[in-house]
Amino acid sequence: MPTLRDAILETTATLKQAGVDNPRLDARLLVAHVLQADAAATFLRNDTALTDAQTAQLAQIVQRRVSREPVSRIIGTREFWGLPFEVISDTLDPRPDTETLVSAVIDHARRLKINAPRILDLGTGTGCIALALLQAIPEATAVAVDVNEEALRTAARNADRNHLAQRIHFARMSWMEGLSGPFDVIVSNPPYLSADDMARLEPEVRYDPALALYGGDDGLDCYRAIIGDARLALKTPALLAFEVGAGQAGPVVRLLEESAFRVVEIRSDLASIPRCVVAEI
Repeated sequence: MPTLRDAILETTATLKQAGVDNPRLDARLLVAHVLQADAAATFLRNDTALTDAQTAQLAQIVQRRVSREPVSRIIGTREFWGLPFEVISDTLDPRPDTETLVSAVIDHARRLKINAPRILDLGTGTGCIALALLQAIPEATAVAVDVNEEALRTAARNADRNHLAQRIHFARMSWMEGLSGPFDVIVSNPPYLSADDMARLEPEVRYDPALALYGGDDGLDCYRAIIGDARLALKTPALLAFEVGAGQAGPVVRLLEESAFRVVEIRSDLASIPRCVVAEI
């Protein structure tokens, strides 16, 4: 029977040949999933033999990855901000780039001495942004909204999983419909892909729900909707922070300034792409 070492080497080679990024990391995650073990444990169990059933299961999920289905959707979880999050077909797959938005909100809340912020997370999906902020700011509370009921159920399970359920409330609604606040922070990673972007999606991104991706012909419809209502729901001082797509920082800054927000930072991700815009009133 193949050993764990054999399985990782063979899976890595298969994924590399298919052009998958980070094939060895993905191989370890897939093998760990089959073994129902932590990925780090694969370093310590190299001589463990896989059963026939495990070998067959691994072959099946490797083919799913070769077809460019993301690992997080295959194994059902994604780590974000050091916390585990369940991922389903109705939610956006949390990505490391979005941690840029979380860190920016934390920094500016501290700058404004907002020590116990009431946070509104619009389009919460898995709940990763709101829950990361709650984990980082012990006195914070949050309201997280989404139009998708299954996404909200998933976010609620993620809150329970990360022991944060007592500090967050979930509601089904479209953006700020029916909300009056007041909030200290409004944060969102809204759909921001344009029609042209949607036609050129990378293979892995095609597994994300279109509802969480498409932001109108120019990709800015959701920013317009949120900015138009945000002032009425914010205290003073308060923050409004967005994740933005490549090339969108400038247009989003203009929308904010037209609504009398003061933009205080455009922060780039690890690839030096402007990834979030932070404004205050």
